[in-house]
Amino acid sequence: MGHLFKHLAVRLWVALVIGGLTALVVLPPFAGTVGPGWMIVPGLCLLAAAFWLTGMVFAAMGRRRLARLLGEATVWDRAGMVREARQALTRAAATVDSFFFSPLSRKAPAGKLLAQMARFQLAQSPPEPSSDAIIGTYLNHFPRDRDAAVKWLDGVLSGRAVTQKSHDIAARIGTAHLQDTAIQRMLAQFYLAERCCDFAALQTYRQLMDAGEPLAEALLCGVADLFLAQPRADRLALQVYLDVYQRGGRDARLLPGIAACCRMIHPSPVTLPLLERADAVLDGVGASQREKMASAFLPEIADARPDRSFGKRPGAWPAIGPSLRKVLAGSGRLTRQYAAAGLMRLRKFQAGISSRRAKSALKWTTMGLFVIAVGWLVINTAWHLSANFKTVEKVPELVVKPVTDPFTLQVAAYLKETDARHYVDQLKGQGLDAYWTRASGGSKTWYQVRISHFKTKAEARSAGEDLKKRQLIGDFYVANYKRPDVP
Repeated sequence: MGHLFKHLAVRLWVALVIGGLTALVVLPPFAGTVGPGWMIVPGLCLLAAAFWLTGMVFAAMGRRRLARLLGEATVWDRAGMVREARQALTRAAATVDSFFFSPLSRKAPAGKLLAQMARFQLAQSPPEPSSDAIIGTYLNHFPRDRDAAVKWLDGVLSGRAVTQKSHDIAARIGTAHLQDTAIQRMLAQFYLAERCCDFAALQTYRQLMDAGEPLAEALLCGVADLFLAQPRADRLALQVYLDVYQRGGRDARLLPGIAACCRMIHPSPVTLPLLERADAVLDGVGASQREKMASAFLPEIADARPDRSFGKRPGAWPAIGPSLRKVLAGSGRLTRQYAAAGLMRLRKFQAGISSRRAKSALKWTTMGLFVIAVGWLVINTAWHLSANFKTVEKVPELVVKPVTDPFTLQVAAYLKETDARHYVDQLKGQGLDAYWTRASGGSKTWYQVRISHFKTKAEARSAGEDLKKRQLIGDFYVANYKRPDVP
């Protein structure tokens, strides 16, 4: 998370500086055409382009520096100068953890660095204390690297300290190399040394037994001793017991183990050949003796043995008992078959999603959805801002016309604006060009009612006399024309 914040902080600052300077240079010429309300859209586009370009440049610089440092480490390593090679790898690790790479572009360089560091540590003798963590991390991510897996298993089998993480790495190696018999044998030796009988260990033992190649006697006897000490009574255990017995093994626990397996394993097309081999080995041993041997090897068999008085109960129970056992046995067989089929499908699905092609498709799909989401967010934001920012309308310039008629008739003056407005409305109702103006004198404000405008005083006086004779106005006097306060 710290790497993400560091990368975003540097990248955002650089993008803001570059995008801001570019916007100051590019956008002003278009402001008059596009309008201020829509300038947010090209501004956001420039910032997004600057952010993307900054990430591309940072990643290119980081890859170039990383390639140079890894090349130096390889040269130092081949020359036998371990200290210098380790210093170059340390600087390469600092480059991968720097702000050059984003979380998306960091994966490939980190994998390349991890591979070279793991191979460098595997080549060291004796191994360093920190090598287990590096090698384990590499194999945890890249378990298909056969050379690294073999080298790690050699180190573990030679006495290197084993932790819980070592068991996890071994399980991943076993799953990645199911068909590699050599690696499976090394894993089996590792699990035997650790006395493991978990799922991963049993999968390794079963893979070796089903490979068709005879196991080394020491390895086979070790697996048999482990199963006998557990004790185990299943198909794999029976196969191991029979192979050891037929090779001349005479452990006193083998025959009871074989008897217990025959008692616990249900006959099926898969287990029937093993059961026939077990019957051949136990030929001459009576049924009661086999039961005692199985009970001695696995006490749970005696606890799970059906009640012998069950068949003595009167009524229909004796007839129902065998039928019920058959139904339950059939149900158990179907359940095991469905479970095995489901497990196989689950493994195929897991192998499919863990393939390189599936991971690549998932990565690009996620990136595409992210880009679509960011684009939708940018467009939605721009649309919202453009709807709220209205274009500033240009205020029409007032055209000042020169006054050609400098005289007018003033017919009244009021101290209240409402009186002046009322009188102007009356005069306009009589067809006169009436208006009012405001004039201040002393501590009072007068609202003057005037009519029309004239070129000469004589014209103004003649018009006033005419209006007075027609009794449209009272008294009047000629005044200088002043534009009305209200158009």
